[in-house]
Amino acid sequence: MKHLKSLNESQERKKQQYTVVSKDSVKYIKRFQVFYESIENIIITECEKSKDSYDFVSKYLNIFDYDSYINNENLYQVCAFDNDKLIGVSIFRMKDSKIHLNYSAVDESYRNKGINKKMKIKIIEIGKENNCTLITSNVRQSNIASIKSQQALGFKINDRVDLKYPDGEKKIPLYLNL
Repeated sequence: MKHLKSLNESQERKKQQYTVVSKDSVKYIKRFQVFYESIENIIITECEKSKDSYDFVSKYLNIFDYDSYINNENLYQVCAFDNDKLIGVSIFRMKDSKIHLNYSAVDESYRNKGINKKMKIKIIEIGKENNCTLITSNVRQSNIASIKSQQALGFKINDRVDLKYPDGEKKIPLYLNL
């Protein structure tokens, strides 16, 4: 009988622990669980330049021509895959112990899930493995999400230069010392 009583007390304590959670917290936990499940199959990896990855980025951004992309020996890329589906590409230049982030695109249905951030983290790892000392990037002033995302990774704004894109929009130059 004593064993049964202590078991019931233990179950009651566990029950009390779970009843402390508010309805708002439960909603948050469910949203987090759905978010986690939606990205758990995603793999971020270095990948070879290809026509598929070029076409993927070109769908979202106006980038250089295919021959310049495929033949540039200083261009590398990181890709995000959900199972076998290409869902993100980040192209960067690595030369003389420096990396410059050139282009990054994520499939519209996978945006706001941290994919771009994970690709940048992978590029930072690649930079460290290759003894790079600096990573730079230029972001459109209107792309606040990208600026904040890079700042969250430790990038700082270089306010010593005043740059503009061909259409006149201000470039925000960012850098990260490794």
